[in-house]
Amino acid sequence: MPKHSNQYKKISKIILFSLFMFLVSFGLYGCAKKAAPPAKVLAMVNGKPITVNEFKTEVAKLPPSVSSFVSTPQGQKRFLKSMVERQILADRAIKDGINKSKAYKMQLSDFKKGLLVQLLLNEKVQKKLVITNQAAKNFYKKHLNTFNLPSKINVSYIQLHSLSAAKKVYSDLQKGIAFPKLAKKYSAAPNAAQGGTLGWIKFGQTTPAFNQAAFGISKIGGYSSIVNVGKNYDIIKLNNILSGKPRPFSKIKSQIIMIMKEKEGQNLFKTYLDKVKKASKVTYYYNNLAVLNQVKPLPSKPSKK
Repeated sequence: MPKHSNQYKKISKIILFSLFMFLVSFGLYGCAKKAAPPAKVLAMVNGKPITVNEFKTEVAKLPPSVSSFVSTPQGQKRFLKSMVERQILADRAIKDGINKSKAYKMQLSDFKKGLLVQLLLNEKVQKKLVITNQAAKNFYKKHLNTFNLPSKINVSYIQLHSLSAAKKVYSDLQKGIAFPKLAKKYSAAPNAAQGGTLGWIKFGQTTPAFNQAAFGISKIGGYSSIVNVGKNYDIIKLNNILSGKPRPFSKIKSQIIMIMKEKEGQNLFKTYLDKVKKASKVTYYYNNLAVLNQVKPLPSKPSKK
């Protein structure tokens, strides 16, 4: 038998097992159902039908990475067998009383609570996340440097040995004292005499912390917050930008919308959560947390006489 045929069989078995475990994870037992018309029934398991609609529903839950496997007649038969095996095991679990066990009831309670929260947030947050094309374009223009890294940037920096010294210099910058003047007076870097000028750098050319901060400055003339670089503390100023060829909006539109939805989703969630919390009655008993930190004394050893 050809080598690639054996590999295909191995891959098929792995996918089949993954599909089975996916089915088990999303519905552990089936309840009794009335008999459906034969034309719409794909299998009968202990008197319970598995219908075409149920099959389609389960396929719709599959992740894209494996859903294509169920698009062939062979894959559909194997997936149906997985559904049958799940029902067989669910029936056995009920027969053995697993559904009446304490462990089952506890996990079912947690699952229901999680499902309620998921459906609530889908209704109150996810459905309200609408990002228009114009809003995405405006976001793109406002954060142009974020999506289009400059080919080079020209920077200066002030290096301090302590955080307290860095805070003092940063405060002076905010008061309007010139960056070169502060660099000459306080910087411990070799370029202090030149006003802290480092010159042109490319992305990734410096240490990660310095690089991230330098390329994160939004406008020429702006400066970073205090950056911990090794044992030192740096403040970086952006002097100039040499832009590369920008990526067009059309190429990164989906990425922008995803970022905007995530940001807007966090805002909507916080607003909604604050609203619900205000309408809820909650009492904390923080003093009782001390019980969690109590250490049981070790049993005393019998004395030897």
